[in-house]
Amino acid sequence: MLRIAIVGSGFGLYGHLPAFNSIRNCKVIAICGKKTERLVNYCESIDLKKIYIDWQEMLKKEKLDAIAIAVNPSSQYKIAKKAIEKGINVFAEKPLAVNVPQAKELLELAKKNKIIHAVDFIFPEIDLWQKAKQLIDDKAIGELKHISVNWDFLSFDIKNKVSSWKTNVREGGGSLSYYFSHTLYYLEYFVGEILDIKSIFSYSKDSINGGETGIDLLTRFKNEVRGCVHLHCDFRGLNRHQLIFQCERGTIILENENAITEGFIIKIYNENGVEKLLSKNVIMKKDEDERVRIIKKIAARFVDACIYNKQFVPSFREGVRVQELMEKIRAEQM
Repeated sequence: MLRIAIVGSGFGLYGHLPAFNSIRNCKVIAICGKKTERLVNYCESIDLKKIYIDWQEMLKKEKLDAIAIAVNPSSQYKIAKKAIEKGINVFAEKPLAVNVPQAKELLELAKKNKIIHAVDFIFPEIDLWQKAKQLIDDKAIGELKHISVNWDFLSFDIKNKVSSWKTNVREGGGSLSYYFSHTLYYLEYFVGEILDIKSIFSYSKDSINGGETGIDLLTRFKNEVRGCVHLHCDFRGLNRHQLIFQCERGTIILENENAITEGFIIKIYNENGVEKLLSKNVIMKKDEDERVRIIKKIAARFVDACIYNKQFVPSFREGVRVQELMEKIRAEQM
């Protein structure tokens, strides 16, 4: 039985905790975070008695096999580093750290201490994303020639003019780190290694700490596929996440509206314009964050990897790769 603790009273509470708490061969024995009424009530409902407000105290007192972290990148680096030094396996959020040196340090420490490490890149865990990947890899409508991404929504922090790390670049925020880290990972998941990138940032007065709210990017992949990527987290009245794969004999569109991980559909158009629609109905638990179902998939693999001491993907290695791409984009923006 894997003994795991959660750090984070936000996404750690409503994302990581219910996911790990439902996995066979895993027992959540403690959580660390702000002792809010919401946290206390939820922990009481699942009979989780050990609540800490100091993660260092928790690491010192509890005998842990693993830890799942959902805090800002600066704090995550410190917590993950200490956990690794104690031989504790680490399930981290994205981005892995504030910068490349921190991310690389965590990877090297993890390798040195022979711990299992993971980064929670969730989108490729979605069933229809995996189906789209299979269609592309199998060349169902020919070789992939071009990929386009359109991801528009209004983030909570922008909508409510919240001052948090999520809009502060120095603390690992801004839309490049907080949202586009997902995109950089799934671009290489679908297409392969990115070689060249050109980008333009946009900003909003509602981003209280000045972090960018939009990114428009042109990219070339190692296999000569080209890409055009658009992400804006300050769109009012428009909510979409759309990936368009232009192939030799048609087009595959993977998209959803008004959801984060659920509600995706695949549209396939052949050279005659005929459309084939693929979708999947999912029954979600009442009052449960839609991401929990997806996190559970990656968390279950992480638990197995820890128990059987086997390699895990996505790991800190992929986290470092994304961190390198983010710094390249930020340094070379037009």
